[in-house]
Amino acid sequence: MSESSCRVCHRAPAADVSFHGHEGLLVLMRFSRTDGPFCRECGLAAFRDISAHTLMRGWWGFASLFITAGVLVLNAVRWARIRVLPESERPANDRTLKPGKPLLDRPAAYGLLVPALLAIYVWFSTVHS
Repeated sequence: MSESSCRVCHRAPAADVSFHGHEGLLVLMRFSRTDGPFCRECGLAAFRDISAHTLMRGWWGFASLFITAGVLVLNAVRWARIRVLPESERPANDRTLKPGKPLLDRPAAYGLLVPALLAIYVWFSTVHS
């Protein structure tokens, strides 16, 4: 962890982490990244936003099934580095990102159904063939 300040709101302490995103297309794929350092609240907002985007748009390709799972796990590990930061006081000109709803309370959480339904389909196909 670094004692630098957040790149968004300039509060300290902040951890220098990057969150990754993945968008799977049928043939191609796209990657994105949001770089820190982030304070606790801005890091939570960045984690939730990029992970929600990945949950909805990450699964749409064969290789993307595995890459999306890896990206989501990597983001969760990096979020752990942000979560241990103490909360800091908000300044008068607060520019802190708003975290919004928890990841699983967003419509993007339905993206988790894609690999689950695919696993059920594969199991059903192998049992009944």
